[in-house]
Amino acid sequence: MEDIEHIIKNREIFHKMIYTPLSEALIELKKRKEDKTLSEKINNILDFNIPEPLRNNLNNAVMFRQVATPNYEMRSFIDICSIFELNPIFFEYGDDKFTSNNSYKHSLGQLRLHKNIPNKNGENIEEKVTIVDFNKYNGKKLKEVSTQNNESLINFHHKLFNHYNYHFNDNIFFEASDWFKKNGGKAIDYYTNFLLLFIYHGVLFENFLLGENEGEFTKNVLIPAFIKVSKLTGLKPLIIPIPPMDLDVEEDFHWHSHDIKIKSFISNN
Repeated sequence: MEDIEHIIKNREIFHKMIYTPLSEALIELKKRKEDKTLSEKINNILDFNIPEPLRNNLNNAVMFRQVATPNYEMRSFIDICSIFELNPIFFEYGDDKFTSNNSYKHSLGQLRLHKNIPNKNGENIEEKVTIVDFNKYNGKKLKEVSTQNNESLINFHHKLFNHYNYHFNDNIFFEASDWFKKNGGKAIDYYTNFLLLFIYHGVLFENFLLGENEGEFTKNVLIPAFIKVSKLTGLKPLIIPIPPMDLDVEEDFHWHSHDIKIKSFISNN
């Protein structure tokens, strides 16, 4: 059995094992798409329970965030998809719990606005705008959270895409809660089937962290699921890292922040 402790402690080994460079992933996806036997194999393993947005024959690219919002990370993903003619799809998880203790979920309720002008120490100049009553909604499902103006938090972040001039149809946002529930309900249960989707049905854009907080998920959920999928199929899930990788806290804050230009939108909503 693979030594997970050894993998998790060596970034070079971890990156080589988990990630596939974009150019290689696109070539490999095209090759796999032409293999009908592989399609049947994956469909049978998943009992034909393929999320609706992935049932096409397009070059699908998925980013999974509990709520999709056009922050710096997401806009980088969209730009890459545009350049390489990938079909972007945002998996969301509205049944997940809202909490201020998770940096990404916190960024949904308190937006960090960056001016793209560093201060004398090279740090981003930012404003923070709180749009959610954290005390009121802490522990509630994300789909139950409203902004201080009584708008659905999810709808608010979706409307931001239009403000950035990304005019997507609703099909690009996939509420995956039911799919996750049918596949176990908890990440440790559904993650194997989730990674199976990226053997044939598309590529996943993701950065898996190795630090103290997120490292437990990587160690206990991601790597065991990745190994299981590789053994089941003889292939590795196609996972493409979004640069920069292995972000520290300050960089993570920037990656999950928005451009200052949305301040007027927030004021009017």
